[in-house]
Amino acid sequence: MTAQGLASADSRGPDVAGIDTVLLDQLPESVAVCSPDAVCLYVNPAMERAFGRPRVEQLGRVLWELYPDMLGASFQERFLRVAETGVAEEFECHVAQRERWFVKRVLRGHGRVYVFSREITAEKKQEATLRGLYDETRRAQRHAAFLAQASEVLASSLEQEQILQRMAHLAVPTLADGCCVDVPGPDGQVRRIAMAHVRPALLELTQAFHARFPIRMEDTSGIGRVLRVGVTEFIPDLSPALQEQALAGEPERLQASLALGVKSYISVPLISRGRVLGALTLVNTESTRRYTQADVRLAEDLARRAAASLDNGRLYMEAQDAVRARDTFLSVASHELNTPLTSLTLNVQALRRDLEGRSAATPEALGAKVMAVQRQLTRLSSLVRELLDVSRITAGRLRLEREELDLAALTREMVPRFSEELARAGCELRLDAPGPATGHWDRLRLEQVLQNLLSNAIKYGRGKPIELRVGADDEQAWLVVRDEGMGIPPEGQARLFQRFERLASERHYGGLGLGLWIVKQIVDALEGRIRVESAPGQGSTFTVELPRQKAR
Repeated sequence: MTAQGLASADSRGPDVAGIDTVLLDQLPESVAVCSPDAVCLYVNPAMERAFGRPRVEQLGRVLWELYPDMLGASFQERFLRVAETGVAEEFECHVAQRERWFVKRVLRGHGRVYVFSREITAEKKQEATLRGLYDETRRAQRHAAFLAQASEVLASSLEQEQILQRMAHLAVPTLADGCCVDVPGPDGQVRRIAMAHVRPALLELTQAFHARFPIRMEDTSGIGRVLRVGVTEFIPDLSPALQEQALAGEPERLQASLALGVKSYISVPLISRGRVLGALTLVNTESTRRYTQADVRLAEDLARRAAASLDNGRLYMEAQDAVRARDTFLSVASHELNTPLTSLTLNVQALRRDLEGRSAATPEALGAKVMAVQRQLTRLSSLVRELLDVSRITAGRLRLEREELDLAALTREMVPRFSEELARAGCELRLDAPGPATGHWDRLRLEQVLQNLLSNAIKYGRGKPIELRVGADDEQAWLVVRDEGMGIPPEGQARLFQRFERLASERHYGGLGLGLWIVKQIVDALEGRIRVESAPGQGSTFTVELPRQKAR
């Protein structure tokens, strides 16, 4: 039987204000019978139970005055329309304050208005749960498809900047309105190597912003902090008030930041093997979407894949560089070893002819040839020693034989050994080693340090004076070698102490590119440090600082 039929049934039950209530009392739905002006004439037991108010408190009162938070203007408008027109209405009603849902039917009969309410809160919550599961499944499918596409893009190249630029364009607009990738530089500066946005005009605006207000590694928030700390930063709602609070005291930067229109952003670190390689930042400026934790997880997953790809690219490039360095080294080593061998062979052949009496060489000429043989043997011995040192150091077998040693006395002792080499190069050596400068060091290794540094100064400072100073204080001793040669540009100084590194052509300057690398390995083993000060055309100054006692 319908609600209309219930209201008009000829029942033998009790009558309240002329209303037949027998069947209404039995209904599981809440029922209120009202006059056309919404005064309650009857409520059934189900309504008492559903809303927790006794019947006596409800009778004689206007329905929406009883439940103002549940029966608002929309319900009142529907009720009065039914009372006037007699056309029944059925609709859903959501009580947000109580998080309850009802299906309400309002109909008129015999001069009264009947309000039936059936609660559907459980169904709504179940529906919301199912909808959430469905949305989560769809989101997971979209994310999986995006990551599969990203993996394909990341695997398409081993060149770092190309990888990151492709990834930035892939993320826009699927994940963000704008995407950028920043990497820390060796000089502590932050460099932006990839950027994309749905609006090209905003690219120029963003580039101008960062040129004016560069990202700094020491920043307490934002990309700089992500690069420094290696932790994700997520701002779901970047309101103007939040920006005003963060940039208090910086009105120009605040105004420029607001002009970018960033509403929400995620910045995640690109980490591989414990090293922060960069930061991936996603921003929303145009769309109304806001980022959630699910988006953060996706960004972090993308960052992990990008970091792995970058690391693979870096390892590949390092391997390629190593192969090129090896080939260059083998070529240079062959040339360097062959030069003294050729000269040595020629001098030995000449000496043999002299000894066999086939030439009228004077004793002075014979002595010159013997000296040349000695020089070439010394050169060969030095080259072989460098090669052996590379093998030992690389294998971790560089051993030190420490003893009490005066660095100043050692320097004064070694300088005469370079007299011939200095004379050939036209260099005047100015020695300042008053001493003493004692410490607990390895004699042979310090001789090697001094020999390599002084030979390097003679090689590149040909024809100009060389300064050699030794000093000490209570904690450390130092050795300074200065030449007035060609000098080293800033970009070359960062590579100066690398293995097989040559900053000048081997056609003009000999050597294997190992001397300074070996010097640094020895100084590091002695717990000291070496630094260089140089500029093109102004010569170079190498300073070695050594602790006088071994660290405990």
